[in-house]
Amino acid sequence: MSAVAESLNNACENILELRNITKTFPGVKALDNVGITVKTGEIHALMGENGAGKSTLIKIICGVYQPDSGDIIFQGEKVSFSNPRKAFYKGISVVHQERNLVPTFTVAENILIDQIAGKDLKRIDWKKLYQEAQKYIDMVGLDLSPYQNVESLSAGKKQMIEIARALSYNAKLLILDEPTASISLKEADMLLETIRTLQKQGMTFIYVSHKIEEVFKIADCVTVLRDGKNASQSIPINELDRDTLITLMVGRTENKQGFPSRDLSGRPVVLEVKNLRSVESPKPKSFKLYEGEILGWYGLVGAGRTELAKVLIGDDPATGGEILIYSKPVKIRSVKEAMQKHQIVYVSENRQEEGLFLQHDIVHNIAASIWKRISSKMGFVKSLTEKENAEYYVKKLNIKTPSIYQLVHNLSGGNRQKVCIAKGLSANPKIIIFDEPTVGIDIKTKREIHELIWELANNGISIIVISSDMAEIIQLADRLIVFRNGEICGELENCKVYDTTSVRVMDMITKN
Repeated sequence: MSAVAESLNNACENILELRNITKTFPGVKALDNVGITVKTGEIHALMGENGAGKSTLIKIICGVYQPDSGDIIFQGEKVSFSNPRKAFYKGISVVHQERNLVPTFTVAENILIDQIAGKDLKRIDWKKLYQEAQKYIDMVGLDLSPYQNVESLSAGKKQMIEIARALSYNAKLLILDEPTASISLKEADMLLETIRTLQKQGMTFIYVSHKIEEVFKIADCVTVLRDGKNASQSIPINELDRDTLITLMVGRTENKQGFPSRDLSGRPVVLEVKNLRSVESPKPKSFKLYEGEILGWYGLVGAGRTELAKVLIGDDPATGGEILIYSKPVKIRSVKEAMQKHQIVYVSENRQEEGLFLQHDIVHNIAASIWKRISSKMGFVKSLTEKENAEYYVKKLNIKTPSIYQLVHNLSGGNRQKVCIAKGLSANPKIIIFDEPTVGIDIKTKREIHELIWELANNGISIIVISSDMAEIIQLADRLIVFRNGEICGELENCKVYDTTSVRVMDMITKN
């Protein structure tokens, strides 16, 4: 623990106390007598598996939900927030994993959006607004013009702008929900440094993350939820080690056993790409994918991996090169054609916007990829087939839900990802592209998804795994392709030894 944080812990009162918070939804008790105590000026980590109750607790703190019972004490005062704006104006702000910015607005307009919303634009002192916004841009350490539009910015910079917006409203407690899940390593380091700087200025943080090493690096205290209850409450980070924290989260120690190396010699080439390029992926790329192989695509955020995947599935039209499936040249013009004609499925990293229908139930989401196949001649979807399909995958993938008719937006992040995978598997693919399959996923669910990928490959399905998690790629992949600056910069067999493979990969990325 830092000297500043320790001093704050000793000298300051608690900024937030939750006492015996209980919240029940139809069919499930999401929180059961949960408590947390956050001291003023500390960075307090909130951890637990997907479905442990973290999201529900955050929504209660910021007024999205109201507890069935229990008390919320904020700055020594018992409070009840009937909506998020009341919590916001009291000094509680949340930076969600999904961005909440207006892409066509400038940086300044997004930071000070309340000064614009619903007002006569002619009467706004724009010069003053941009000068004021610059102050908050500087506070989060961004080298940006307040006049710049946000749509062109990286995910990490957009996140900093959301923090700047919270600061502009004199936020006293800032809740960061999986803040480094979709940003580069460099931006993550910058974010952590900004958090430390703001902490020294008196800001208090609740930091929600599945990244254990990151929590040990940044947090002063940890509260762990498991199955909607406290597995621990407000334990100083220096009283924990990795194994103890994992045991608190999942109820057992971490399974560190990796997957063995496999001999894939003699297997047929399922997919071959020759000098493929597009407008969004202009540099020519070539590679092969073998039957039952797990091919890892590694690179830093922005290296061009997802862009190539979008060309393969017809989402971004190819402008040159060739795609061959079982040695036969093919033209893939749409995602539908990739899935239905060529049995290529893409499981998006952006499951919120591209992978799922959040306002629909599990049944309809899983069946979305096979509606044509299960429809009658009159075009009506066979509801019994839909139901049986959903029941099969809910059981197979261990999707935690009170019902197959549960709306997907009510599921945890890990269970949403499983629904997304189930939708892809329903199409009976021969090739699956998993794009960042375990981002924002807890340790137990991550292992389950890894085991599923391994099982699929052993059953003959050819798999591409796109991941920025070096350990994940080395654990899973038979072979690695390394991306840098929009092109393939190297390829190597995976010996499954982390130190050896990681050094070789980073040499490819950093070489001149």
